Amino acid sequence: MSAPDPQLRSLYARLEEVLGAEHADTLMTHLPPRHEIATKADLQELIAPVRADLALLTARFDGLEGRFDGLEGRLDGIEVRFDRMEDRFDRLYERIDDRLEGMHTLMHTQFRNYSVVAASFMTGLTAVFGVMLAAFG
Repeated sequence: MSAPDPQLRSLYARLEEVLGAEHADTLMTHLPPRHEIATKADLQELIAPVRADLALLTARFDGLEGRFDGLEGRLDGIEVRFDRMEDRFDRLYERIDDRLEGMHTLMHTQFRNYSVVAASFMTGLTAVFGVMLAAFG
């Protein structure tokens, strides 16, 4: 195998000593051409825009995280307000229950009094009519 590059010729010579001519030829034919080998500088050049994009995405995610933290704080405030409203409704329901219980007791008492008065009135009217019937009858 002939190689125009002195470094490749030196590599081939060493490979030929260690592996033999046939194996050295096989290995050298499978090496990529020198112009196709990527260098660290090539990789850095390819990675630089990706790193910039990642930095931008990281900054945007940090901004979103801050916004989510703000939303979480607002939701916590809303939750506290709902808890206060729930407590107020519970107290209101207790007052309504107390008033309804009082109204129930009052209505029961008034109905009992009305029943006694109505029965007494009917009894009195019956007695009056009975006396009138006896007197005029």
